[in-house]
Parts: sequence; C-alpha cells; structure tokens
Amino acid sequence: MAENRRVRLEPHIEEYLQTHAVRVLGKAPAQITGAELTTIANALLYEHKLAHGLLTQIPLIRVFNWFTGLIGNKTISSSIPASLPIKSEAENYDFDAQLGDLFEEVV
Repeated sequence: MAENRRVRLEPHIEEYLQTHAVRVLGKAPAQITGAELTTIANALLYEHKLAHGLLTQIPLIRVFNWFTGLIGNKTISSSIPASLPIKSEAENYDFDAQLGDLFEEVV
C-alpha cells in the first residue's frame, strides 16, 4: 500500500511533470496540485516501464536496422577507415600454409 511521504521536487522536474498535465489529466498546468503531480509522475513511470518492456522484446538488430533505415543512404563516414593501412605488397601466405600442413599431419 502507498505511504504518504513528502518529497521535494527540483524546479525543472516539476516543470517537466506540468508539461504532461494536459495529456495525462486533462488539466492546465497552473491548476495541478501536489497530489496530481504524484499521479502524473506515476503515469510517466508506468509508460516508461511499458516502453522498456516492449524494447526488450524486440531484438536489437531490428531496432538498429530501423534506425539506419531512417537515415537512408546518407553515409556517416568514409568507406575505408583512416586507421587501417592500405597494403601495396602482396600478402605472404607461407605461415598459413605451414599451419595447414601441421593440422593435416595431426589428423
């Protein structure tokens, strides 16, 4: 059961709660009482809990794909990162071949 406790609200939090007064309670922000601020806070916390629950049910990759779909074909960075060196010489695969030979000998 809920207990009656007095809590001091910071001014910016009270203003935030009052901005939701019309949507949650249908009252103007100037007409809100302290008890109604509690009701608004509870409603916002409940909505946050529901949104968080829905988000945990959606795999992260779907959210990422949806977000990148909003961006469209805009590129954020260049196709080749500057931190990766570009090799101009042919790679030497001798070590890979020796490692493969060792694996074949064991099997």
